[in-house]
Parts: sequence; C-alpha cells; structure tokens
Amino acid sequence: MSTVAVAAHVSTAETHQQRQERKTSRYLEMARAALAAKPSAAPGEGAGALPAADHGTALGTDLPRVRTVQEIGDDLQANREERRRSHEKARREAEATCSPQEFPESVREAYSASARVVVRRQVHVRQVQDRQPQREQGPSVPKLEELLDLAGLRPKRGRGAGTEGAGRLARLFDLLARYVLKARGYRVTPSQVVFHMSQELLAKALKVNVKTVRRWTDQLEALGYCHSRPHFSNMTQDGETVTAVDGMLYAVRLQGGHRAHLSYDDLAHHWRDLDADRKAGRTAWAILKAAQKQEEQEQEKARQESQKNMPGSTSPTHGGAWLQVLKDWAVTPGTHKNPLEDDPGIFPPAEPRTVQDVVYALPLVLDAHPTKRAALVGMLGATLARQLRDQHSRRWYCRLIWDAYAASVEGRAGLQQLAAQLARLDADRREWGGLRNPAALLAARLRYPSAVQA
Repeated sequence: MSTVAVAAHVSTAETHQQRQERKTSRYLEMARAALAAKPSAAPGEGAGALPAADHGTALGTDLPRVRTVQEIGDDLQANREERRRSHEKARREAEATCSPQEFPESVREAYSASARVVVRRQVHVRQVQDRQPQREQGPSVPKLEELLDLAGLRPKRGRGAGTEGAGRLARLFDLLARYVLKARGYRVTPSQVVFHMSQELLAKALKVNVKTVRRWTDQLEALGYCHSRPHFSNMTQDGETVTAVDGMLYAVRLQGGHRAHLSYDDLAHHWRDLDADRKAGRTAWAILKAAQKQEEQEQEKARQESQKNMPGSTSPTHGGAWLQVLKDWAVTPGTHKNPLEDDPGIFPPAEPRTVQDVVYALPLVLDAHPTKRAALVGMLGATLARQLRDQHSRRWYCRLIWDAYAASVEGRAGLQQLAAQLARLDADRREWGGLRNPAALLAARLRYPSAVQA
C-alpha cells in the first residue's frame, strides 16, 4: 500500500472515532440534564427514568407519543362509526330529494350489484305501500288528428256520405301502431311502425269487404299516412318449394311530416314460417273459418232463445274481440285464437316444439287457470331451453316468463314484449348464419332493451 493511501486510511479512521466521541458526549449531557430534572426520585422507583411522554422534551425533539394497541383499535372503530353515520345521512337526504323510481334503467344497470339490490328493494317497498302498480311510460305519440286530416276523408256523396270513410281504417291502423310500439318496447317515438297483417282480418274487424279495405288503403297511401305491400314467403306444396303471399306489410306514420314507406329490409324480413303455420292451423283462413262456425252456432242459439245480441258482436274499434285478434297478429304474425271463444283454462293443442310455438302460447299464460299456469310456464320454459340449446338454463327461462306475466298483471306489456323478442330471435336464427349462441343474444337484448329496437 502506498504512503498516501495509508495516510488517507488513518485520517478516515480518526474522523469516524471523533464523531462517535462527540455523539457519546452529547447523549451523556442529555442524561445528566434528565437526572437533574428529577432530583426527588428514589433509586428503587426507576431513578433517572423518564415517562414516555417526556422523552421528546428531554432529548430536545418532537417525538410522537407512543399509542397502545387498544387506543389504535378504538380510533379505527370511531372512524368506522363516523363514516357509517355520514353514509346514512347522505342516503336519507338523497331519498328525500330523488326517488329511486326516477332513475333511468341505464343508470340502475351501471350501479354495482349491491346498489342494484338496494334500489330495486326500495322500489318494491314503495309499490307495496302505494298499492298501485306503476305503469310503464312509453314514448309519446301525437294524436291521429295531428297526423292525418280525418275530415278530408269523409265521403261527401254516394253510399258512404256521412260516414268516416277511410278514417275508420286510419283509426284502426293508429290503434295497432300504438300497440305494436308499446309491445316492442321502443324508448323513443320512431317516425313509423311496420307490422304484418291480413287484409281479410281487417275487413272482418271493420265489417266491410276486402275491396273496401284496399280502396281505403289507397286513399291513406296517397296522403303518405301508410304504405302497404304484399309479403312473400316460401312454402312447400306437393313436395316442391313455391312462393306465396303470406299477408300484407303496413308502414304507419307516427310523426308529423313523415311519409310512411316500406324498406327492402322490411320486405325481406322473415315475418312468419308459412309451412309451420299451415300445419298448425295458424292462418287467417283458419281463424275466419272457426269464427264463422262459432257465429253460426251463436245465431242458431239466438234464434232458439229469441236473443238479439250475441257475444263478439261489439265494434272492434271500441274494444271488441276482433281488435284483440288484430293486435295479437300485429305483434306476432300467425297468432291463432278464436275471437269468440273465452276459455281461461285452455292449453295449446299439443306440446310446443319450436320457439314460434312458444310465442303463440305466451298469451295463454295470462288467461290460464291458476292451477294450470305453473305447468304451462314449465312446459314453455323447457321448450325454450331445448330449442336454444341451453338445457341447463331451463329455470331461467321459466323465471323470464313469470316476470313477463307479473308485468302483464300490473298493466304493462310484459308477455307481449317477450313474445316480440322471441319472434325476432327466431327470425334471426334463420337469417343470421353466423349466430352461434342465440340464448346469449336473447339475454343481452333483455338486459339492455334501450339498445335494441325491434
């Protein structure tokens, strides 16, 4: 080792030793000062010892007081209690100013799972207290008088003078459009609504000839209120696939200034399975034939009992039975139900085998006898689980139908909306070649209805 390196090492060792000596002297002086501050302390009682609170003062520093474990636990408990009281106060203030019922569905879905449970429980409590179920507020639609000049449609002369003329058909279209709008769950008012309908059923409901319905439709089309075109479907006849008309499509105006029109997507949409409907008897011809037979029986009975009024003779535009037939058909084309028959204990003629069969049978849940309703729901749920290849979710489909039934009992369109969603899903299964999981698509549409426009 060189001389310079040895000198530097000795200098460094001396400097370190000097620092240690100065530090020791400093602590000894502080100890003497502490002993001088407690001259009366006895040697057996810890002479020269200082309380923990005076250590910082004796040493000339600001050391914090040492806290015990019990003190720390008490402070944490006090903080938790304070936060709980603050949360409860904020919740009470929020309830007083903004009811959970006023929250939109999108906001409630954005909450955490626990928050959603709290909001829904509070809404249920309010409904039970009020004893008046809240009806769903659908989109506002202008009155028919604001969309169409009804006075101009009244015939001035001829056989129809003094009647509404084409205004009768316009009123019927307006009722059907509003019903379809509510059943499909629109959140905003569209410019128009498109639905499938049978001209023969319209004529039967209005008690006019089919030619009259066509003439009135032409008048409404000239004013831009509606637009109609035949809809074609493929069916099997004598072992060959042929194309036939399965009904009419109608686009009805819902906003002023809009001219109703049918798009290519409307005409290309698969509205019904004509082969399945013909096989099951779900056609307009079958409905009219059954109704005619029922009317003949009622007329014979009326003649025998000298009765003048018969069931089902009320005007369809004033809540008659035929109006409900048109509503069911507009929401789900091919719905088969005798308008003059009212049997709340009926079941489907056979166990449903397809999603479309479930759609047709859903209205029966509301009319079924209480002792048969659970079995009917179980049968429909099992069919959905089997057809959508989701066997492990049978109970979920049953719960879906029960929730729709509860909504219908409260005055909302629960079963109609579910039927519309299932009908759309069934069409997507046939038209959407890349659809791998229709059950997941149905769950997504039901969970986020605002993002789905049927």
